[in-house]
This record gives sequence, C-alpha cells and structure tokens, in this order.
Amino acid sequence: MYLPNGTDINPGFWHDVLCDQNKDGYAGGYPGAVTLELPQAPGIYYMFHKSIKYVAGPPQDAYPDRLLYSIIKADAESKEVLEKNIELMADDLALGEMGAVKHANGRDWWVFTAKRNSNTFYTFLFTAEGITDTLVQTIGDLPPANQEIRGQTNFSNNGNTLARFFPYNDLMLYNFDRETGLFSNYRTVGVKYSTLPGIDGGLAFSPSDRYLYVMAKTEAYQFDLWAQNISGSQTTVAVWDGFRDPVATVFYRSQLGPDCKIYSQCGDMRYYHVIHYPDRPGLACEFEQRGLVLPTPSGASIPYFPNFRLGPIDSPGLPCTPTVSVGPAPAAPTGSLRAYPNPAKDYVVLRGDWLHLTGRAAVCRIFNALGQEVQQTGVPVGSPEVAVNIGHLPTGVYWVAVDGLLPVRLVVER
Repeated sequence: MYLPNGTDINPGFWHDVLCDQNKDGYAGGYPGAVTLELPQAPGIYYMFHKSIKYVAGPPQDAYPDRLLYSIIKADAESKEVLEKNIELMADDLALGEMGAVKHANGRDWWVFTAKRNSNTFYTFLFTAEGITDTLVQTIGDLPPANQEIRGQTNFSNNGNTLARFFPYNDLMLYNFDRETGLFSNYRTVGVKYSTLPGIDGGLAFSPSDRYLYVMAKTEAYQFDLWAQNISGSQTTVAVWDGFRDPVATVFYRSQLGPDCKIYSQCGDMRYYHVIHYPDRPGLACEFEQRGLVLPTPSGASIPYFPNFRLGPIDSPGLPCTPTVSVGPAPAAPTGSLRAYPNPAKDYVVLRGDWLHLTGRAAVCRIFNALGQEVQQTGVPVGSPEVAVNIGHLPTGVYWVAVDGLLPVRLVVER
C-alpha cells in the first residue's frame, strides 16, 4: 500500500528500471535509507535516502550522487508524504554506509554517510529545526577498491564507536564524539579469514558493546573489544552448515534487535540467522543458523534502526530489553537519574525526582549486560536519594532503572 503522495521516491533511470520495470525495489546498498522522527515533533518523520546515478559506460556503473530527504506525517489522524526528494547535498557517495546516532543531549541526532571510494565522512545534525549543521571530516584509511557495497558500517549502542567492515580486510574502528559530531582515534583490527573471498559481509555490536560480531560469508567471528589484544581475541562462533534452498544461507549484514538478539541476513530471503546471547563469550553466544523463519520474503536485506533508547551522555539508557511487548507502549521515561560513586563496589547512591514523577514509592531495578534483571529494591516515599547495596554483584557493566526516569549505566568493580 502506497502512502498518499508516496510514489516516485528517488526518481530517475535507476528507479524506473528497478522499481517500475523489475518490481525489485530500489537497490542502493545497506542501509539505503534512514528514517527518524523529527525531534520534539511527534508523528513527523524524515526519511534520508540516496538517489542513484546510472552510467551507461563503458564501463557501466551506478552510484549515489545525491543525498535526499522526504518528510512523512504518520499519526493517529492521517498518514501521508508531505514533501519528497528534497536535496540535502550533491556529491558522489558510497552505496549504503548510512547511519544515525543520538546527540549527547539525548534528543537530537547525528546522521552519517560516507563519500564514494573515500575516507571522507559527512555528518549532519538533525534537530527540531531540521538539518542545522553539516560536518565534513577525512580520517583513516581508504576503503578497498570496489568493495563499498560489500560490507557494513555500524555505530555501537552507546554511540561512542563506529565500526567499518569490508570482507577480507581489517576492521576499521573510530571513536565518535556525540557532542561535537567528530571522529577520532582511528585504528584497525586484524582479522584472520579461513574462507575464500566472496561478496558481502556484515557486523553488529552486542548490547553491552563488549563484543563485535563479523560476518564473513561462510564464517562468523566474535571480537572482544575490552581485550588488550582485540585481534587476538578473535573466536569463530559459526561455520556455514552448507544449507541452500536453492540459495546458500551464508552470513551477511546484521542488526541488533530490540530483544537483545543479533539477527543476520543470509542471502535467502526467507531466513535470518540469530545470535541468542551476544554478550556471552565464544560459542556460549549460541549462534543459530536460520533461527528465524520469516513469514514473507525479506528482499535479501534486513531492517536498519539505530539505538532509539540511547539517552543523554550522562544517562545513556538501555540498548535493548529481552522482553518485547506488542501491546500499548509504556509512557516514555523522563527526568534524570544519578548514580555515585560510579564505578562502585559495595553500594551505590541513587538520586532522582522519582516522587514527583510517580506520585508513589518507586522501584529500583538493576539489569546486567544481557538485559536480565538481577536486583530489585524499593525506593521509600519522601526520599530523593537512596543507597543500594550491590556487594553481591560481580564485576561488570549494569543498567539501573527507576520508575519514570531514564536508566543510568553503572560499572561495578571488585
């Protein structure tokens, strides 16, 4: 079903052939579009997308030459495309390699894309006023020739790291400053490949951002980003089992789901592979090949969504929850929660305006890196501050949530 005024997004020859003639959909790399709600404007969405230029050749070629956006209204009253194909910038851009991450204020967004065959990045600040700033930065190594569409670029859940991966090359890692929108500390991580070169691959961060998973066609690798030697931590967590029906169900682009599992597209449109416990080391992560059978074909792709739960820099929030409800959405958390000392050892003091927000005694819940609740403590009426005993919790990263407040990250050290 088309939205009113929703036809002819990305008009031109590429659209005419792929969408109108072949009915295949608009092939622009992964992800080829990123949709975000306009900050402080519920029901208004901006879809950022790339228009593909086709070159008849010789040699034949097709690549994005414009970054566009379309504005969509989708609320209880109506759903329609208000404006479409508005040019944000014109330049030769990478196929795919788009992304978004929350600004340090937890409200606005940074929208990111890469220049074609380049180590130059464009980063746009998306606020209630629309795009208000454009940053251009050149950093790191050039991507391998003719492989831009083959890999995947992804932000960590906390928004502090960008990983860029192209099959049969080293991993590229960058620090990202959510306040300034700038990249820094470029470094590479060596990858040992056991398979023959092939097209496409992917990557995804675990919920805690400790583990980075790399999909390399017939093998899947896990890297421990907290290890002193990240390259040396490489562990093979899956080897393709040879299944094809008729397409080989190998390992391609991946996405952390809202249920704390990682899903990986496999070439065949009817299945996703599933990593059930991505914050567990090695084979304990439980990589299940074709663990999700899809009710309809996926178009050999996978949805892209950034960490919508990411909060302000001092209260980043939970990246996912192992229980996903399909019922009415709970009220969005507001206000701030503070935890000190942090890192903590035997106790942590929590401070927040839970009385004002809830009007009753609140409950403090502590979750581990897997999203599992490990402790629950009542917060007494009339107390804006409470000390919570955490002496029994092992070393690790936790999330502390109090009713109605944005969760806060807590590090426990022994």
